[in-house]
Amino acid sequence: MQLEEEPIRAHIAGRSILVTGAAGSIGSELCRQVARFRPARLIALDQGESDLFRIECELRDAHPELEIVPALADIRDTHRLGDIFDQLRIDSVFHAAAYKHVPMMESHVCEAVKNNILGTWNLIQAVHHWRVPSFLMISSDKAVNPTSVMGATKRVCELIVSAAPSSPEGRFTKCVSVRFGNVLGSNGSVVPIFQAQIANGGPVRVTHPDIQRYFMTASEAVSLVLQASTMGTGSEIFVLDMGEPIKIVDLAINIIRLAGLVPYQDIDIRFTGLRPGEKLFEEINGAQERTAPTYHDKIKIFEHTPPEPACINDWMNELHSLLSRRRAAALVKHIQDLVPEYRPSDQWADQKFAAANQVAANGSARSANAKLTA
Repeated sequence: MQLEEEPIRAHIAGRSILVTGAAGSIGSELCRQVARFRPARLIALDQGESDLFRIECELRDAHPELEIVPALADIRDTHRLGDIFDQLRIDSVFHAAAYKHVPMMESHVCEAVKNNILGTWNLIQAVHHWRVPSFLMISSDKAVNPTSVMGATKRVCELIVSAAPSSPEGRFTKCVSVRFGNVLGSNGSVVPIFQAQIANGGPVRVTHPDIQRYFMTASEAVSLVLQASTMGTGSEIFVLDMGEPIKIVDLAINIIRLAGLVPYQDIDIRFTGLRPGEKLFEEINGAQERTAPTYHDKIKIFEHTPPEPACINDWMNELHSLLSRRRAAALVKHIQDLVPEYRPSDQWADQKFAAANQVAANGSARSANAKLTA
């Protein structure tokens, strides 16, 4: 894969770069590749102490001349973010911190919303307040026509980023998002899970015989993210060309064979059924999104109309209210108001229906009481 390295170098060299989620699969690879372009300072932010320590040690060993600043922090903590942005001159933010596991987020709606949506909102407020020139968020193909809480939160984040207004006093912060699919070998991805299942003698568990996913290596995805960071003027959603989708059962068969074993003989494959929020097929873009080329053949831009900042502000105010009351079903409905293409899993559709019936019943009871006391 050919990169135009000069624009990337001009964007990073001699500058102060912040990476959130720096200890994760994508965040750590971002740190490695950013370091290669000689920034003045690399700030690695993560809430996981041990993993942050590991990536700090790795970066110090590989780049002893580089100023590495480990920032143990939670993007949900606005006071801590304020300290970091106030104390360190930051020129560019690569935002990779997110909860990403689809089935787990289905049963942890409040936490998914707080981390993914509120965390992104906090960072957007910070980059504008401290006049950071550049902000890039890592998104997901699961944000397209989402059927999961995780995918829906990432779509909301795309809208927040694309709606981000100019900074105070006319200084503009370029805010963009980059979508791509699954990363081979990342934390919680199917490859290490399959390898562990094979090491234990099987079976390898696949949710459905027809399920397909797009895959990239972390190195390739991050290289294209760095390239995309040099493009556009703000509000763009970039999408990476991930090739053809791969059937997960074919991936399982190949991993079994690479282990020197025979599928269905030495190691069985069992189909366990789709989990809540999962799709059979991920999509590249939504029905209303048109794709435009860039100067790099593996990066395209989705042409879309960003929402008005005032609309996002009002929506966020209501989100804060719902979060304070920890109303998960109401949060799902609130997300759907902003992302109407979101189709919640059955458990949330059922809860919303029950909640609507309860509201109607309460209304009828109040009406009956009013008549009795009239």
